[in-house]
Amino acid sequence: MAILLATGAAFAADNVESNEPLTATTGFERMIALEGVWEGESINVPVGETMEEGVKSDSKVIYETIANDTSVIATYLKDTPMEMVSMYHMDGPDVLVHTHYCAVGNQPSMKFVPSENPNEIVLKFSSGTNMDVNKDGHVHDSTIRFTGDDTIETETIIWREGKHSHTRYAKLKRVE
Repeated sequence: MAILLATGAAFAADNVESNEPLTATTGFERMIALEGVWEGESINVPVGETMEEGVKSDSKVIYETIANDTSVIATYLKDTPMEMVSMYHMDGPDVLVHTHYCAVGNQPSMKFVPSENPNEIVLKFSSGTNMDVNKDGHVHDSTIRFTGDDTIETETIIWREGKHSHTRYAKLKRVE
């Protein structure tokens, strides 16, 4: 485990201009290295609208490693009625899993898929509990892009009525 942590920390410190695509394992190492408080701005953009028409808001995410560094928890809107968490963990050596515990009461799960961009973790919908994927609103896909030292961008695809309804974009900087 110490080797994994050292590798993850070293990987996070590297310049984001690596040409090697992330694997599920190296993606999880990058997730571990996110530990800390991240703040910035998000914008929700309904399908068919432009970024300028989207609704902007402040954004704060707290990343923590738990369970002997085998899981990463991301907390959104901490200490509010809308608090939500996302959990990231490996399922065997080759599968990175993301489950989002949403304030609306459902739990969509996503799995890592390789990306051509060597600095992004792409997670695609795989299943969900307490929801009907063809009716209920839910997080469907999620991407984390490493854009520089202590900066990330996220893109979250939200589905309603069985189709893409809007995208939430966020630009975040580590503040702690």
